[in-house]
Amino acid sequence: MEVERTLPPTVEQVRLVSTPGDAAFARLERVTEHIRREIHVALRGRGITWTQYNVLRALDSEGPGGLTCTELGNRLAGTDPDITRLLDRLTKQRLVRRRRDMRDRRAVLTEITAEGRLLVESVIPLLESRIPELFEHMASARLQLLIELLDEVMKVPKQHGHLPQAVPAARAG
Repeated sequence: MEVERTLPPTVEQVRLVSTPGDAAFARLERVTEHIRREIHVALRGRGITWTQYNVLRALDSEGPGGLTCTELGNRLAGTDPDITRLLDRLTKQRLVRRRRDMRDRRAVLTEITAEGRLLVESVIPLLESRIPELFEHMASARLQLLIELLDEVMKVPKQHGHLPQAVPAARAG
């Protein structure tokens, strides 16, 4: 007897009450997860994760001097809740180094190493080609509309805490 195989239900199908907002949220989650998976595959070949790349990029753009964990966390959207362990892993890979802040001995500064900087430089072209590929099936006007709609979502009144500000986007050409 053959058993019928079915895909697991989507979030929309599981919900007992589905509003347009619920459906939009579920689709955003699915799209985000899809894009994250694609970027993860691209970065896996370089031995880092998206979060690690973002930490390295933030440190690289800071220049000499480094950042404290708090400063680094403030620059990252959706950062790893345990940034200390994340920095431990990057230190073991010799991509960052940490040292006490000479002005405030309680603070620890994290700086990108030359090896970390080389890794960031090698990943930039990879992402510059891969990210546009994820959207190349969309017409320029549709992509611009998507950007505008996502910015509109970010303008929700702050009723239940802090929401991040929309990131200015380059106009699609």
